[in-house]
Amino acid sequence: MRCFDTAKIYVKAGDGGDGQVAFRREKFVPQGGPSGGNGGIGGAVYIVADKNMNSLDGFRKKVHHRAEAGKRGLGSKCAGRNGRDLEILVPPGTIIRDSRSKTIIAEITKAEQRVMVLAGGRGGRGNASFKTAKNKAPMIAELGEKGREFWAEMELKLVADVGIIGIPNAGKSTLLASVSAAKPKIADYPFTTIVPNLGVVERDYERMVFADIPGLLEGASEGIGLGFEFLRHTKRTRVLIHVIDCASETCFEAYDAIRTELELFDEALLEKPEIVALNKVDDIEATERALQMKEKFDAEGISSHCVSAVTGEGVEELLADVQAALRALPPVEDAWAADIAETGVRAADGKSIEDFTIDDTPYAFVVAGEAIERFTQMTNWDYFESYKRFGRVLEMAGIDAALNAAGAGEGDRIIIGDFEFEWSKDRRDRTLYESFRQRVADAPGGQRGSRHWPHAS
Repeated sequence: MRCFDTAKIYVKAGDGGDGQVAFRREKFVPQGGPSGGNGGIGGAVYIVADKNMNSLDGFRKKVHHRAEAGKRGLGSKCAGRNGRDLEILVPPGTIIRDSRSKTIIAEITKAEQRVMVLAGGRGGRGNASFKTAKNKAPMIAELGEKGREFWAEMELKLVADVGIIGIPNAGKSTLLASVSAAKPKIADYPFTTIVPNLGVVERDYERMVFADIPGLLEGASEGIGLGFEFLRHTKRTRVLIHVIDCASETCFEAYDAIRTELELFDEALLEKPEIVALNKVDDIEATERALQMKEKFDAEGISSHCVSAVTGEGVEELLADVQAALRALPPVEDAWAADIAETGVRAADGKSIEDFTIDDTPYAFVVAGEAIERFTQMTNWDYFESYKRFGRVLEMAGIDAALNAAGAGEGDRIIIGDFEFEWSKDRRDRTLYESFRQRVADAPGGQRGSRHWPHAS
């Protein structure tokens, strides 16, 4: 008895490809110069609405979704191939939130809608991009930017024009079957319907989508009887048909109870147009109660109809009233406006490297800033020129002065993103080169970028 209209998945954009350090070496071409190409851009992640889906059931077994990474650059100034984009198919009506901040990342409301939720990581630049008039043979390249990632909470709210609500066994599924080609399960016991059913009703060359919401109980707003699973679907409908079982002696109390649960769950539900279907008038006792309730609703200005979902009595008048209520509403595009976070951008896009903060913790000085963290992550520490470039950037961005003002001393630990190093005010090339050689000696693999270093200062 589970309705798979919620899911939690892990989503990651593709990493950018690394830049390449290479030099043109051809016969009869002396001093060919740098020719290292840039890395490819990582694949982006898109959420795409698939009209053939009506459940999030497919995400139970596939939780991790990763876009392809960009390929590294090659020699001869060949850029790496971009990673393939990833498309995640969801049913219309799906809301995607960041599981930590609960911010809405995307809201899919119509078929074939396509929204980028994560942009792929930038490709690192090769040494051909660092060539200048003063440095014609640079031995430096960047690493690719790591693709952003997050855990996404997905919630499905069926997109329908009309929602059919009521207590269990009130005749909601029978009404849906009588007005559309839908074939929901129908039986004479409560909770026959355990997942919402959709049906299409065509009338006067207009199409209306009806949703049969499983039965609600008193206390549904508190989760009783899987109330949250069912109540959320009422938020995506535009008009409500409240089906009342007039064969029950407690039909008066049942109507008030359901209205109360709607108000407790979301007060906005009470503002939706509501049409009451006084069902089961094919029974004599039920007809008497239906007439009594209709007098009450007419006095309160509530639209109501005596119907029999089995025989079809009064159903045509009910549909005409529903159609008129839909025509009076604003267009769908204006009905479901939501505060959606900016998507499809990288973390540091548009950010200045001078925007940073310094936190003096007992363990280390932590430098936080999206642009400086991305720069640090993309720095390739296998090349000595990267050390010199990193030091110049810290000085130009004002991070050097800010750390000195914060009390950073010789040997103190500095953390920028995932990178940690010891602070030193000695920026001579020889000192940096000794640090570089020590790192190369400690790191596994062969030494890179050491053909004729250090440069003369």
